[in-house]
Amino acid sequence: MDGIPVTHKGPFGYDHHEYEDRHRPVHACSIFVFRTLTAVATATSIILLLKSGETTSYHDQKVSQGWRSFDSFKWFLVANAVVFVYSVLGAIISFFAICVRRGPLSLSLTAWLTFLVDFLLASALISAASAALAVWWVGRNGIYEPRWVAICDEVNAFCKRIEAAIITSFIGWLFLAFSAFVAVSSLHHLERRRW
Repeated sequence: MDGIPVTHKGPFGYDHHEYEDRHRPVHACSIFVFRTLTAVATATSIILLLKSGETTSYHDQKVSQGWRSFDSFKWFLVANAVVFVYSVLGAIISFFAICVRRGPLSLSLTAWLTFLVDFLLASALISAASAALAVWWVGRNGIYEPRWVAICDEVNAFCKRIEAAIITSFIGWLFLAFSAFVAVSSLHHLERRRW
C-alpha cells in the first residue's frame, strides 16, 4: 500500500491538482471587489430613493412628491434590490472562493451560469435606471408640446435625491458589467486549458 499513489478527486471527478490549477485567484479577487462595489452602489441608490420624498407648499397648497407616485421608480427600486441581494451573496461566495481556492469560476458550467446571471441582472438594472432617468428628465425639464410642466422647481430636494440614486445605479451597473467580463475571462481561461 505504501507504493500506491493516492489521488484525491475534486468536484465533478477532476483531479485535485487539476482543479486547483483551474482556480484563478485574480478572477476570484476581482469578482469579490466588483460584487462588493455593486452592492454598495445599489444600496446607496435604494437608500436615496427611499429618502427622496418631499412636501412643500405651492400657491398656498401643500405639494407632496415621492417615489411611490411613479411606476418606473417602483421598478427601479425592485431592480436595485434584486441586484443588491445577488451582489451580497456573490461577494460572500467569492470571499470563500478566495479562502478555499475553489469557486464558481473554476468550472465551465458555473462560470457560464455566473456570466448569464450577471448579464441578465445588468440588463434589468440598466433598464430600470433608464426608465427612472426618463421620468426624472421630464420632471426636470418638462416637455413643451404636451404641456408637461417641470416639477423640480417646486420639489428640488426630491429631484436631487432621485438624480443621485440614478447615478449610483448606473455606477452599480458598470461594476456588474465588469463582473460579467471577469466571468468571460474565466471562461476563456478554462477553454484554453481544455486544449
